[in-house]
Amino acid sequence: MAEKPSQPTGKALAGFNFVANDQVWKDHIRYEETASKRWPEYWGFLGGSYKDLVKDDFVKRDVKKIELPPPLVLPPITPISRYIKVDTSPKPFPKTTAGKIGWRSSETQHSLEIYGKYARPKGGLIRQLNWPPEGVI
Repeated sequence: MAEKPSQPTGKALAGFNFVANDQVWKDHIRYEETASKRWPEYWGFLGGSYKDLVKDDFVKRDVKKIELPPPLVLPPITPISRYIKVDTSPKPFPKTTAGKIGWRSSETQHSLEIYGKYARPKGGLIRQLNWPPEGVI
C-alpha cells in the first residue's frame, strides 16, 4: 500500500524555492573563485611586507654614537623603587558621580535599569515585525 506524501515542514512549508537558493549559492561560489584568481593581479602588492615595499624610498643613514665624558655619564636607573617612594594616601578616596548615577549605580533610586535586572525580553526584531519565514534569508 502506498504511503501518503508527508506534509511539508520547515522552509518547504513557507514556499522556499530550493532551486533558486541553489542557483544563488552557485553564483556566490563562482564569484569567489574568479575573485581569488584575479586577486594577485590587482592586489598582489599587498602580499609583501611594508618594509619591502618602501625600502628604496628611504636612504639609510649612518648614526654615530657619541661617547660622553665620564662626568656626564648617568648611572643605570633600573631599581626605580630606590628613587621613587609612594606612600599610602592619608585621606580616603573621594566619592565620584559614577557611584551615584549610571548603569552600575550603587544607589537604587539613581539606577538606569528601571525594569530590573531580569526584564522579560520581547524577542527578536523579526518576531516583533511578524515577518513571514520566507522574508528572512
